[in-house]
Amino acid sequence: MKVKNILSATLLMLLATVAWAQPKTIDKIVAQVGENIILQSEIETIYYQEASNGTVSADLRCLIMEQLITQKLLLIQAQKDSVEVTDEQVEYELERRLRYYESLFGSKEKMEEFYGKTFQEMKEEFREDIRDILLSDRMKGQIAGDITISPSEVRAFFNKIPTDSLPYFDAEVEYAQIAIVPQPTAEQKAYAREKAVGIRQRILDGDDFELLASIYSEDPGSKEIGGDLGCQTRGTFVTEFDAAAFKLQPGEISEVVATQFGYHIIRLESRQGNTACLKHILITPPVTNSNIQLATKKLDSIRAAIISGTLSFREAAAKYSDDEGSNLVGGDVTNFQNGGSMFAIDELDPEVYYAIEKLDPGEVSEIISYTSYDGKRGLRIVQLKSQSDPHRANLEDDYYRMQAAAKNEKQMQILSDWVERKLKSAYLKIDPIYDGCENIQELMRVANDVGRK
Repeated sequence: MKVKNILSATLLMLLATVAWAQPKTIDKIVAQVGENIILQSEIETIYYQEASNGTVSADLRCLIMEQLITQKLLLIQAQKDSVEVTDEQVEYELERRLRYYESLFGSKEKMEEFYGKTFQEMKEEFREDIRDILLSDRMKGQIAGDITISPSEVRAFFNKIPTDSLPYFDAEVEYAQIAIVPQPTAEQKAYAREKAVGIRQRILDGDDFELLASIYSEDPGSKEIGGDLGCQTRGTFVTEFDAAAFKLQPGEISEVVATQFGYHIIRLESRQGNTACLKHILITPPVTNSNIQLATKKLDSIRAAIISGTLSFREAAAKYSDDEGSNLVGGDVTNFQNGGSMFAIDELDPEVYYAIEKLDPGEVSEIISYTSYDGKRGLRIVQLKSQSDPHRANLEDDYYRMQAAAKNEKQMQILSDWVERKLKSAYLKIDPIYDGCENIQELMRVANDVGRK
C-alpha cells in the first residue's frame, strides 16, 4: 500500500483551517476510523477550496478522504502515546488562525457578521478541532520528520525516473549580490524610539495590541496578523530581542527593545520551557533621501573598485555587504525554495532580472534599489555568476531539487508503511459512496476483517 501525497502542503494547510474556510455544509458521517469520524462537510470544504485553486481532478474527493483517514490514524496514535499539546498552544493557535481570518475580512466585526458568531464563540467551537490537528501534526513529525537523505539515495531516486518522465526546467541563473542599507542618524533613531514608547504606553492604557500592530508595525511578516511571530525556541531571534522576550511573563508587555532592525514592543502569549509564543510591534527609524545618497555614494565606490580589478566581488561582499548570510559566502545568494544556488527566471525579483538580463557571466550590474526581507529599503549591485539554458532535469544542475524530492518520497514511504501497519488493527468503516475510489478500496483491503464494513 502507498499513501498518496497529491495534495501535500495545500491540504495540510486546509486541514488546519477547514473550519473557517466557508460556512458549514450539511453534515453526514462518511467514514469512521476507530472512534473518530469524518464528515462529508470536511471533504466538501476542502474540495471546493481546491477547486477555487484550479486543481480539481476526477479522484480529488478520494484523495481527500485518504488524507483525512491518515490524519485520524495519527490522532489515535498520538492519544495512545500520550503526545501532548498544552492549553496555551491550542489557545495561541486558535488566536493566530482567527486573527488571520479577521485580517481577510478587514475587521473582527465583519467576520462575526459573516459567520453569525462572536469571536469567542468561534474559538470555543473549534478548540478541540485545533487540538486534534496539533496532536496529529506532532505525531507525524515523530514518525517521519527526522530523516536524512544520502547522495547515493539521491542518485538512486534520479536513476529510477524514466528519461521521458524527467521534469523540464526553464532557463536558470546563479548570482551574487552586495547590499548596502542606508543608516539612520542619531536624531532619526531617537524619533523612532519615542514613537515606540508612545505606542507602548497606549497598550498599557488599554488599547488593543493587535490593532496597533496592524496600524503601526513595520514588520511586513507579522503586521497583517496582529504582530504574530508564532512559537519560537530560545536563540531564534537576535540577542537583544531574545533576552527581553524570555524574561516576560504570559501577557506581559516588554520595555522598548532596540535591535539592529529597529525598536520592538514585545508581548509574551505563552511559554513552555525554551519555546515562547510571541507578538511584537516594530518601529524603524525613517530613511531620508540624504541617507540614500550617502549609501549610493558608498556602493558606487565599491562597484568602481570591483570593475577596476582592485577588489574582487567576493572580497567586497565579505567586507562591505549588509546582507547577512550572503556576505559570509562571497555574496552568493541561496534559493530557499530548493536549497540550491540556481533560480528560474520567474523566481527572481523583477529588479534582479532586469539588472542581469543583459550581463555576461562575471559582469556586475548598475546600482539597483530593493526592499529587504525585514522591510528595510536598500541598494545593491548584482553579479551574474552563471546561467543555464532550458533543460531536462539532471543531477549536475538540479541536485538540490532531486534531493528534496527524494527526501519527500522517503518520508511518505515511512508514513505509508506506518499507516499500513496501523490499518491492520484499526476499525475502518467507509460510506459506500466511496466504493468507486481505488485508493480507498486498497485501504479497506489492508484493514483487517473487523475494520471492514
